[in-house]
Amino acid sequence: MKKTLALVLLMVALPAFAHPGHDSNPLQDGLLHPLTGLDHLLMLLGTGVLAALTRRNLSLPLATLGAMFGGAVLGHLFGGMVGLETLILASLVVAAVALLLPNRQLLLALAMPVFALFHGWAHGVEATPSAFWQFSAGFVTVSGLLLVAGFGVGCLLRRHAKLQKAFGGGLLAGAAYVLAG
Repeated sequence: MKKTLALVLLMVALPAFAHPGHDSNPLQDGLLHPLTGLDHLLMLLGTGVLAALTRRNLSLPLATLGAMFGGAVLGHLFGGMVGLETLILASLVVAAVALLLPNRQLLLALAMPVFALFHGWAHGVEATPSAFWQFSAGFVTVSGLLLVAGFGVGCLLRRHAKLQKAFGGGLLAGAAYVLAG
């Protein structure tokens, strides 16, 4: 019951995850954003790890990166949407649960590109319209590198179930920290 209540509270909370103000140096801001936005950093590393653990090779990271960029374009064109922050937080919870429940890993891993669409949407909303393409070039580049780094970590975790669970617990703790922030 406590776990269900905690999960419901996580899903209905609407904290502000956006990181506006990317107009002084849009390329640099785009390059730094996935590293300084904890929600994005955790989602990208978690997806890379899941890709390795589920033997998706690079197809899952590439689909995630494509969905993220597509979401950025949609956010740029259409602006914000209700529940965006909740969906971003849900991506962290899903990635963590996938690591904690290996028998559900593949199914949950395949949901990550869908969640990446909403991470990208947030990027598109927060980018200054006149600098969207420069900002996007930066965040897509670093996002791809983080997915590959996560994939490398996942390859190391393939033989260590306890470390996989520790990584999943870390993602869950990160989601809680993002929610509290």
